[in-house]
Amino acid sequence: MAAMETEDLNAGAEGLGVVESAPKATGTPLDGDLADGSFIKVSAKGNVKSIAGKIAHSAREGDPPAALCIGAECINLAVKAIAISRTYLSGDNIDLSFQPAFRDADCSRKSLALYMAKTKSRAPISTVDDVEMPIGAQSKPQVVAGALAARVREQRSVCLTAIGIDAVSNAVLAIGNARLYLEQDKKDIRAMPAFVQVNKNGRDLNAVKFNLIVENI
Repeated sequence: MAAMETEDLNAGAEGLGVVESAPKATGTPLDGDLADGSFIKVSAKGNVKSIAGKIAHSAREGDPPAALCIGAECINLAVKAIAISRTYLSGDNIDLSFQPAFRDADCSRKSLALYMAKTKSRAPISTVDDVEMPIGAQSKPQVVAGALAARVREQRSVCLTAIGIDAVSNAVLAIGNARLYLEQDKKDIRAMPAFVQVNKNGRDLNAVKFNLIVENI
């Protein structure tokens, strides 16, 4: 598996030509778009398994809800809830993915809607040839997004891994920005989060892995 250190992305991305101008959040969702009530407001103090249960129940009955998040803790909780709900739904032959969309014109603000979609479960995706991008608490989402968009344009498979609240939040913000960067290429991406263990400095740590699916639009 090809690995790409986030520090290298932040330090060298400009030289690689992957830093893109700050995107404008055109077409991002506003409260009116969610007026039918098909959303969950995620609180930083919410119970992750309870949220996952609500998501799974909605997915079994119809369409899964959007998760509204403000702040790194809420984003982290929502992502973990989606990952857990995927395990709840595996026996129903249902799988979930999500797409983050900014709810503010300022894409640096951590105010997001995570729009979920369901599909039929399928065989595990091979990640042997993936470009793995480790995301850290100090990663700059727009820099990572530029590198991510560049890899998508190169038609390379990419996954992100993140350890900790801020890293998970940065990964989601990077995916949201990359979606905006890729609009001009008529491409979009969605994420399928899962829990994994990674070895760092001789220690096994819990992480969130974002397998990314590329779509033509």
